[in-house]
Amino acid sequence: MTRMLRAALAAAALSTTAAASAEAQSGKGLFVGIQYAGASVNVKDAADDLEFGSGFGVHAGLGLSARWSVLGNFDRSVLTGNSADVRLTQYDALLRLQLIGAASPVKLFVTGGATARSANAGRDFEGIAPTGGGGVQLFLSSGLAVHGTALWTFGNLTRANQLSGNTIDQQLKSTGTRVQAGASLYLFGR
Repeated sequence: MTRMLRAALAAAALSTTAAASAEAQSGKGLFVGIQYAGASVNVKDAADDLEFGSGFGVHAGLGLSARWSVLGNFDRSVLTGNSADVRLTQYDALLRLQLIGAASPVKLFVTGGATARSANAGRDFEGIAPTGGGGVQLFLSSGLAVHGTALWTFGNLTRANQLSGNTIDQQLKSTGTRVQAGASLYLFGR
C-alpha cells in the first residue's frame, strides 16, 4: 500500500509540476533579451546591394496572453557595400502570434509590424516600412527562452541628395532580410 501511495503522490507531483511549467512557459508577462542579428538589403535599381553583415540587437516585450505578444526591437548591423561598409540600424514595433506549442516548451510564431530603418556610409538612407516573418522559441526554463527569427522588410528607403543648395528626396524600393538568434528573460511571468 505504501508503494501505491508513493506512486500516486509522485504522479500528482509530476502533473502539478508539468502544469505549472506549461503555465510559466506560456509566454505571458514582461520579457527582455539580446540577439545576434544578420541582415542584408536589396535595393531595386541601385548600383550595388548591401551584402549580408552581422551585428547585435536587444528587445523588450509584453506577453498579453498565451498567443499574443507585443515587441519592441533594436538591431544594428554592419553590411558590406561596393564602396564602403554601411551601418544599418533598425527599430521594430511588432505583434507576435503564437501558432503552435501552447502546452509545449517549443513555440512556433508569426510576427508583423513596422520597421524604421536608417543606413549610413557617407550617404544617408532612411524610411519606415512594413515587416513580417516568423520563428521558433524554445523555453529552457520557466523564465528563459531562446529564439530564432527570420524577418523581411519591404518598402522605400529615402535618399536625401544635396544639389546646389536644394534637397531632393529619392525613393528607392528595397527588401531587407534579417535573421536573429537570441535569448529572452521572462520577468514576472506566471
